[in-house]
Amino acid sequence: MFRLFVLWVVLSAPVAWSQEDPSDAPSLTLLQAAERTLERNPRLRSAPFARNAATAALDQAALKPQWSASLQVEDFAGTGALSGFKASETTLRLSRIFERSDIRSGRMSIASSQATQLENRLEIERLDLMTLLARRFEAVVNRQEFLQLAQESTEVWQRARDAAQLRERSGAAPAVERLRTEIRLANAGLQVEDAEHGLRAARLSLAATWGDLTPMFGHANAKLCSLSPLVPFAAVVANLDQNPDIKRFASEQRLQEARAQLAHSRRRPDWTLSAGVRRLEQLDDQALVFSVTVPLGSSARAAPVERRANALRRQAGFEEQAARLDIHATLYALYQELVHTRSQVELFDAEILPRASTILEEIEGGYRVGRFSHLELVNAQSELLSARAARLTACSDHQLRLIDIERLTGGGSVWLADRPGVSP
Repeated sequence: MFRLFVLWVVLSAPVAWSQEDPSDAPSLTLLQAAERTLERNPRLRSAPFARNAATAALDQAALKPQWSASLQVEDFAGTGALSGFKASETTLRLSRIFERSDIRSGRMSIASSQATQLENRLEIERLDLMTLLARRFEAVVNRQEFLQLAQESTEVWQRARDAAQLRERSGAAPAVERLRTEIRLANAGLQVEDAEHGLRAARLSLAATWGDLTPMFGHANAKLCSLSPLVPFAAVVANLDQNPDIKRFASEQRLQEARAQLAHSRRRPDWTLSAGVRRLEQLDDQALVFSVTVPLGSSARAAPVERRANALRRQAGFEEQAARLDIHATLYALYQELVHTRSQVELFDAEILPRASTILEEIEGGYRVGRFSHLELVNAQSELLSARAARLTACSDHQLRLIDIERLTGGGSVWLADRPGVSP
C-alpha cells in the first residue's frame, strides 16, 4: 500500500534545518504522512461503504426468484343471481418463475465484475491521492531546501559586505562596493522572506491532504537530493500491468462478457408456473387450478443486448491497446528526463560545485589583500549560489519524474531494489 511513498527519499534519514519551527512539533516523514492520509482523508474513508454496497449487490444477484401468492375473487357483487357472493369464485394461487441456473450465475458474474470495477476505481483514487501527497511532500522539502539556501546566501553576502567595509575603512575601495554588496544582501533577505511564504503555503497544502487545516508537524524529514539507483527501462515497463487504469479495461471486458453471456442465456425464456385452489360458492365445492406462462419473442429481445455487450467488450480491448501505447510513450519520455536530471545532479556534485567553491575561496582570500576586484568577488559568489540553486531544481525535477513514473506503473517498488534499509 505504501510502495508509492518510498520513491525518492530515505525516510529514516534525519535532516537538520536552520529554520526553527514555531509550533515545536515533531518532524514528519513521508511514511507518517501516508498513514495520516489513509486514516483521515474523507474520500478514502468512504471506500468501505462503497464496498458494502457492492457486496449487497452481489448478495442480491445470488437470490433465487421468490414465490408470490395471489387471491382472486370473481363473479361477486353483481345483480340478480350474481348479487353478493352467492355465485362468486375465489382462487388462491402460488406462482414462481423457474429460471435456469446459468441465468442466476450470469447475474452473479455481472455483480462480481462490477465489484472488481469498483475496486479498480478505488485503487485509482487511492493512487492519485498518494501521488498528490508525494508531490506535496516534495514541495515542502523543496521549500525547506531553498529556504536553507536563501539563508546561507544571506550569510555569504554578509561576509562580502564585511569585507567591503574593511577595504573601505582602509581606503582600498570606494563606498560604492559596500553599497552594491548591501543591495545584494537586501535582495537575499527578500529571497528568505519569499521562501518562508512558500514553505508556509506548502505545509498547509500537505496538511490538507489528510484533512488538517493547520499544519501540526515540524520539518518534512527527507533529503531532496537522495537519488535512488536507476534501473533499466525494461524493468519499468514490466510494471505497466500494475497500473489500475490498465486493469480497468480488463475488468470492463469481463463485465461486458458476463452481460453477453447473460443475454445469450435469456434467448430461452423462463417459465412461470402457478398452482392453487379455487372455491366455487354456487356449487359449494373446491377445485385445483394450474397454469404455465411462457414469454414469447425472448430470443429477439435478447439479441440486441448481446450484440451491444460484445461490441463494448471489443471496444474496451482496443482502448486498452491504445492506453498501453500512450502510457509506454509517456514512460519513455519521463525515463529520459529522469536520466537527464540525474546526470545534471552528478555533474553539479562532481565538477561544477567543487570548482565554484574553490574559485570563491581563492577570490575571497585575494579580495581582502587587493588581488581581486569587487566585481570578481561578486561574480564568484553569484556563480556558486546559482549553481547550488540549479542543483536543487534538478533534484526536485528528478523526484517529480520518479513520482510520475510510479503513478503510471501503479506504485511499483522497482526503484528501491538496491536501496539498503528500506522495504517496499
